[in-house]
Amino acid sequence: MLVKIGPGNEVTTVYENKVMKNHHGGVILVGDHLYGHGDPGWTCQNFKTGEEVWNHRGFGKGAIAYAGGMLYCLEENSGTVALVDASPKGWQEHGRFKLEPQSDIRSSQGRIWTHPVICNGKLYLRDQDLIFCFDVKEG
Repeated sequence: MLVKIGPGNEVTTVYENKVMKNHHGGVILVGDHLYGHGDPGWTCQNFKTGEEVWNHRGFGKGAIAYAGGMLYCLEENSGTVALVDASPKGWQEHGRFKLEPQSDIRSSQGRIWTHPVICNGKLYLRDQDLIFCFDVKEG
């Protein structure tokens, strides 16, 4: 939902839809486009109009982070991370890897729900008692 707040704090609805049905993995606004897992797939939504720009179903639900023009998508079931262009032109994947090892203390019904964090050119990922750090700085 997008609302506009006008004079006197008057609120009007610009649009309301279910294009981005985010569960808990967060969404990222880059320019005029919103990226996240929209259930059933990873989604790019035009933030100003609410229209779906693209939907990709080849990668499971999870959390997202953004840095340097790229989306870092973490699949909650497998612990796989995909590097994807933050672009309204479609899901353009540049590679993926799986977190190894994975935690032994996670419940058998649990998932990797911690959000990726990027700071000073480092990508931080956590699975329960394990913390991973990857150098993602360009150059």
